Amino acid sequence: MNVLVIKHTSLGDVLHSTGHVRAIKERFPESRLVLMTATTSADIYRHHPDVDELILFDRYKVKQEWLSNPLRCWRHIKTVMQQVRDQQFDLAFDLQGLARTVVFLYFARARQKFVKGNWPGIPGFRNKSLHAIREMDGVLALAGITNQNTEMEFATSQAEESKIDQLLEELNLPRRPLILLSPFSRWPSKDWPLDHFTQAAQQLSAHGQVIFTGAADRQAELESLVSKSQSGNAISLAGKLNLLEFAALVKRADVMLTGDSFPMHIASACNTDVVALFGPTDESKVGPTRETAVVLRAPDCQKCDRKNCQRYCLSRITVQEAVEEVLSRMR
Repeated sequence: MNVLVIKHTSLGDVLHSTGHVRAIKERFPESRLVLMTATTSADIYRHHPDVDELILFDRYKVKQEWLSNPLRCWRHIKTVMQQVRDQQFDLAFDLQGLARTVVFLYFARARQKFVKGNWPGIPGFRNKSLHAIREMDGVLALAGITNQNTEMEFATSQAEESKIDQLLEELNLPRRPLILLSPFSRWPSKDWPLDHFTQAAQQLSAHGQVIFTGAADRQAELESLVSKSQSGNAISLAGKLNLLEFAALVKRADVMLTGDSFPMHIASACNTDVVALFGPTDESKVGPTRETAVVLRAPDCQKCDRKNCQRYCLSRITVQEAVEEVLSRMR
C-alpha cells in the first residue's frame, strides 16, 4: 500500500500532523508513506520513523517570487506536481485543506482521497469548533483510522542530542533544572511583554538555569536583554540552534515559559512541561493538549484572533502568576 499525506503551511500546523502520520502507519504498518511538506518544515519530519519519502514544496519562494519570476515559480510547481503524479497511491490525505494544498491532492493518482474541509468530489471533514488536532482526527476517521493516539511528536537524532550535550558542557552550566523562556511568536498580540520575561528570569534564576531562545532575527535583542538584566545565570541561545537542535534542547528542559508559539508546540510534542500564555487566540483550538501543559489566560480577553490587537490583553498576566506556574511544574 502507498499512502500520500499533504501538509505544508505554518511550522505549528505541520507539527500538529506528526501524530496522524504515526496513526496512519500504525493502521497500515506495511505501507509506504510519502509526505509532501514545505521546505521550511522539512526538519519536522527529517527523522520521523514513519515517513519513507519527503516531497518538498518551496511555498515561500513561490509566494515571494510569483510576480518577479513567474516562470521559475511555475517550473517549481510543475516539478513538484510531477513528483506527486509519478506515483500511484492507495490513499491520499490533505490534512490542511487550503486551495494551495488541495490542488496537489486533485492531481494525485490515488484510489481514495480525503481532505480537511469541503472540496468538490473529495470526502472531507470540517469542524472549526474543534482543536486542530481533533479536526485531523476526523479526516482520518473517513478512511477508517480511529482510536489511534494522534498526539504530536518531534523525532531528533543522536547527532542533535550530542550537539546539545556538547553545547551545555562548553557553556559550563551547573547541573540544575533547565528553564526555557521563548518570548516571541508570529503575532505581536500573542507576545507577553519583554520586561515581564526579564522579571520572570530574575526570579526563576534562583531555581534553575534560565535560557532564552528565539530565531536569528531576535538574537541581538535577546542578548541585549540578558546583558542588561539582573537575572544572574540567564543566557541566550537565540539564533544559535537549528530547528532539530532546538527540539533536542526542549527535550532536555524541565519546563518552558512561552506564548502561543511554535516553541509551545515543540514542548508539547516533546512532552516537556510548558506554561503557555494565551490572549487573542483560543487555546481550545490551537493550545497544547498534553497533561504536561498549563495555560494561563489573559483576564477579560475577547479572544479576538487579531494579529495587532491594540488591547494587548497578555500584559495583564502578572509575572508572579507565571513564575508560580513554572515553579509548580518543577516540584
